[in-house]
Amino acid sequence: MLISFKKFIESNQLFQNSDKILLTISGGIDSMVMLDLFIKSNTKIAVAHCNFGLRSNESDGDERLVFDTCKKNNIEFFTIKFNTKSFAEENKISIQMAARQLRYDWFNKIALENNCQFIATAHHQNDVAETMLINITRGTGMSGLHGILPKKNNIIRPLLFSNKAEITHYANEHNIDFREDSSNKKDDYWRNKIRHLVIPKLEELNTNAVNNFYLLSKKISTDEILLNERINELKSQFVKTSNNLVYINLEIMQHAAVTSLLFSILSEYNMNETAVLQIIENHQNNSGIIFESETHEALIDREFIIIRERKTDEFHQTFLIGKTIQKMKTPIGEISFEIMNEKPSIFSKDFLYLNIEKTGNEFIIQTWQHGMRFKPLGMNGNKLVSDYLIDKKINVFEKQKCMVLVSKRTNEIVALIPYQISNDYKLGKDSKSVLKISF
Repeated sequence: MLISFKKFIESNQLFQNSDKILLTISGGIDSMVMLDLFIKSNTKIAVAHCNFGLRSNESDGDERLVFDTCKKNNIEFFTIKFNTKSFAEENKISIQMAARQLRYDWFNKIALENNCQFIATAHHQNDVAETMLINITRGTGMSGLHGILPKKNNIIRPLLFSNKAEITHYANEHNIDFREDSSNKKDDYWRNKIRHLVIPKLEELNTNAVNNFYLLSKKISTDEILLNERINELKSQFVKTSNNLVYINLEIMQHAAVTSLLFSILSEYNMNETAVLQIIENHQNNSGIIFESETHEALIDREFIIIRERKTDEFHQTFLIGKTIQKMKTPIGEISFEIMNEKPSIFSKDFLYLNIEKTGNEFIIQTWQHGMRFKPLGMNGNKLVSDYLIDKKINVFEKQKCMVLVSKRTNEIVALIPYQISNDYKLGKDSKSVLKISF
């Protein structure tokens, strides 16, 4: 096992002998075997452990095992405890997605602060097979069929040479201490269902099923490199750039693999597969039609598809509201701000009302930017402004005009003008000072 481990690292050029590796160790059998192999290979390592607080005492037991093992072997140890459920609720994502985002953000932070060149995870061949089956079931292209790569950016997977059975055998043979995660026994998630119900059936048909998935993933990874080289050749044939505009010759529509080719080109401008199919369907009879992504516009012209970056008139102004009505000219027209000494008896849909006792009276008003978040009225968690506008079916041109009002006191978005206020700044029962916004 150790010999295979070293050969896999060398043949895939996962890292150099001089590199320091941050190992992500959960306390489970896979990661504890990886830790043991790294210790025996005399590599410079540090260990990072996440306590997600999802299994109470069981999670704390995992942390103690990893800590004790590192202390015994004089290994640098880092740990953190997350409130994963709260993070998932606030961001409206699943527990699995929340845990993934939290841990990888933290791993990268620890690696950067402690001069670790790479982050190692304990994925193995069974994980590759499971990932491929999940992607196939959900629907995927070639990139979803290469499963898990041995190396991607600063993430390495040095156990991909082995499968679960081999890892278990090694742990038993070398008396490796590890912890069983009780949640892995449940069939609540896609991966667990694939692991417990699908993989065993495939192995009944062929005992080498898991290994064959891994070999297929390696072949697809190689084929993808060749395909991308050919796509780049074709791009140079059909795509030209001039004056910040990208011109795709409509002769591309005659190519046998037009869908894959055009998607490869347009995905660089955040166009999805649906948009690509619509462009192919409409390219002959709809000259002048525009397709839009979050960042770009694609115009079907007579001979070309022309791509340009979406332009918005950015607006940014800081202002202080006094006792008189404050009026301001913006790209969406004139906006008025008025401080009222009492709550209105009737709330009009034509106005937005804020609790100025919470916001303060100094603000920034600006054009919204991608990545901005706020908490819409009636919601407990934050939401991307872009997602809110999509949910409200705001058309693209109106999206470009949308403004955000930011409190200088809290540095938070208090209103999305002209649509909605933040739930944190709504009027309370005893609110005496009210900011009325009209537009």
